[in-house]
Amino acid sequence: MNLPININDLLAARTVEWERLEFKAGWNPQKVLHTMCAFANDFHNLGGGYIIIGVGEKNGRPVLPPQGIPVKELEMTEGRGTGIPKMLRAIQANGSPAPVFHTDDERTYFLVELSIHPFFAEALKQELVTQVTPQVTPQVTPQVKQLLAACRGEMSRKELMAALGLKDRMYFSKSYLNPALDARMIEMTIPEKPKSRFQKYRLTKAGRFLSNGEANS
Repeated sequence: MNLPININDLLAARTVEWERLEFKAGWNPQKVLHTMCAFANDFHNLGGGYIIIGVGEKNGRPVLPPQGIPVKELEMTEGRGTGIPKMLRAIQANGSPAPVFHTDDERTYFLVELSIHPFFAEALKQELVTQVTPQVTPQVTPQVKQLLAACRGEMSRKELMAALGLKDRMYFSKSYLNPALDARMIEMTIPEKPKSRFQKYRLTKAGRFLSNGEANS
């Protein structure tokens, strides 16, 4: 996992204009925040910008080589390098997956990937299944299940009837289409114009969930 723009390209302004670069020799939260707000509001219509901390500035150009700043100055470490081992021990004791650290060869940045605890991952999965299944299953008739199985991508009423081998438009609407719409198993592609001649239908998330479950059972 790499930064969107190489740090060396930023220092040489090979990728973006100088006006979009701001160099800070030291860590000053207030000044950094002001710059972030200016870039975020895009007062000069520059398309945002980049703040590079640990590099001095003279006449809008970086003073090289970069000086960097002590991590202790950022108040992100305890100074003796005990913070990360302490976090790793706590994560291990908690039964959580080990974190994954991402950086580049020059150690110009790092990202930490923290995964959800297996217990909560399973609980979340069960909760999602519980939310979907009881609400939709009682309303799903055999005809609706047939409609879900026949629906592939976006299909018109005529295409769905042909896929089901049906010719009676009223019977199709009463027994297949309307119950599927009411159960929110399918949805219209043009809901604001229900009677549009360009109207098509597609599976909803719940429809795909049920359809896949039927196919795998």
